[in-house]
Amino acid sequence: MTYKGIFVDDQELVYAETLSTPEHLEFKPQDVEEVAVLARKIVGESPIIVAIDYRLDEAPAGLQGDQTYKGSALAQHLRDASIDHPEQDFALVLVSAESKIKALYRPDKTAHDLFDRVYVKEDINNQRAAVRQELISLCKGYEKLRAVGNRYDIIDLMAGIDDDRPYVDAQEIRTKLAEAAAPHVAARILFTLIDRPGPLLTTEYACAYLGIDPGDGQNATDIMRDAGIAYEGIFGDAWPRWWAHRLESWAQGIFKRRATGLPASDRARILAESTGKEFEPARSPWNESSNELISFACASCGRGTELRHSVAAFEPSQPRYLARRRICWDCVQKDQYEAVEPPLSIDDADKDLAQQVKGRERSEGHASGSEA
Repeated sequence: MTYKGIFVDDQELVYAETLSTPEHLEFKPQDVEEVAVLARKIVGESPIIVAIDYRLDEAPAGLQGDQTYKGSALAQHLRDASIDHPEQDFALVLVSAESKIKALYRPDKTAHDLFDRVYVKEDINNQRAAVRQELISLCKGYEKLRAVGNRYDIIDLMAGIDDDRPYVDAQEIRTKLAEAAAPHVAARILFTLIDRPGPLLTTEYACAYLGIDPGDGQNATDIMRDAGIAYEGIFGDAWPRWWAHRLESWAQGIFKRRATGLPASDRARILAESTGKEFEPARSPWNESSNELISFACASCGRGTELRHSVAAFEPSQPRYLARRRICWDCVQKDQYEAVEPPLSIDDADKDLAQQVKGRERSEGHASGSEA
């Protein structure tokens, strides 16, 4: 089947074709009109996904100056309509030529609640296949969310089993799902779990836990899929994730102890011996040593890093079921954490340490062995 989408822009309607995937998803271009009229027209066409350009006020044909609006204003009208008719709810994505848009619509800001995903036009052009896959995944996800009729069970949505329930059936999640008035509210909860480490992990994070270089992610993916660790719930086809507790249990069987209690070099060696595949050990971004207790992926660069050479990222409104992200010392010293989209901030508790790290010298070759 071909999913039906609508792309709203006041100028570059060519992106309707760019975002479309033949035989899977077709975006219909839509010019700008008065916001309430346009919202009713969109809802009346029963799309499964709507993409909205952020700057709808640059060349609004036929609108007076006091009638112009940005994409978020249209999105608010559409979300309000979905509360009245949740069976017709659809995915909403924001498109913009401005790279700073991801910072403006970051997850901890209220306006982000309107959109499932935010895309910069440059990324759409450069990563077209990946963006198209994500858009199709949004369509599939909303199709499933519509079908359950506002009766959202977290394990059913995540395609989990009874053994997974203790790790995601938190009161906070359960309460939010019970109160969810439309599919987009349930989708927001799922994306919270997908976007941040906690019950689900990215491949980079899983590699760090296993003590291997992220460049070996495909080998790791193969063995983790065979071990039944893969997340196969809503949106999992475009955003690959791994069940953290399944990974921990499986790794316990491989390493005969808690994985992160072994140096990365030992974990890579044992994993290679156990699976018959080759793995390079993860190396600390700070000193390039493979003998560190690499535990998690840096929130800035994605490389595996260790507790003693990282600082805590500031996480406003941190849900209890998610893990606190950390930033490796290398990204701190080079200010790289400020350049990611959206930018990261260092927690106040670690700001003094971060200032010390910025002025700390590293020996030639980033040799290991010195304590923090």
